[in-house]
Amino acid sequence: MTQKAIIKKCREILNKTAVDGFVVDSEDFKYLLAAFAKCPYFEMKTQGQKIKAIQKRKSGSYGTCCFFLIREDGSSTDISYTKMFRRDPQTDDVLNALRAAINPIISKFRYSFKPFEYDGKMIEKVEDADVDHYDLKFKEVASIWIELKGGVVELIKKVNSTEDGSTKTYFTDEALNEEFRTFHNSHTHLRFLPKEVNRKNQ
Repeated sequence: MTQKAIIKKCREILNKTAVDGFVVDSEDFKYLLAAFAKCPYFEMKTQGQKIKAIQKRKSGSYGTCCFFLIREDGSSTDISYTKMFRRDPQTDDVLNALRAAINPIISKFRYSFKPFEYDGKMIEKVEDADVDHYDLKFKEVASIWIELKGGVVELIKKVNSTEDGSTKTYFTDEALNEEFRTFHNSHTHLRFLPKEVNRKNQ
């Protein structure tokens, strides 16, 4: 199904749902979740939680409506089906800055590599393994911390200005980097997985 067709189907579901009502048809609910999962910031919206309901609410000052994801803890967040295929450059920059902050941790962990067995197969070389976050995935840890720090709108102010010819994105405040490293280390763990397994799960 094309992106245009997916957006059309989402609009149809929105239009037939009453304001402040919930998506009650199980097939519509499954369809929306599958569609929203394509959104590049879906994991940040869910915060690693299951979505127990989808509601239609008014949003903004123009009386327009959109979907709200209801997380398992009862909290909610809006999500736009018209924007879910668009990249969010500010969110991407903040996430990349967070990845840069923990690069020393990841590099140190990679140096600790020892051959290991996975599903009956020996992984002998570090080149055949990926470093994987478990308990909480990287984006889940990042999304929680971003919200605690006031959201992307606040953190983007601390990201370095883009320079021609440079692909590096990082926080200019080293104290912020250290704060995220500490938060990261206390909320997730690292392990090695075979590359093909780890990338299949992503």
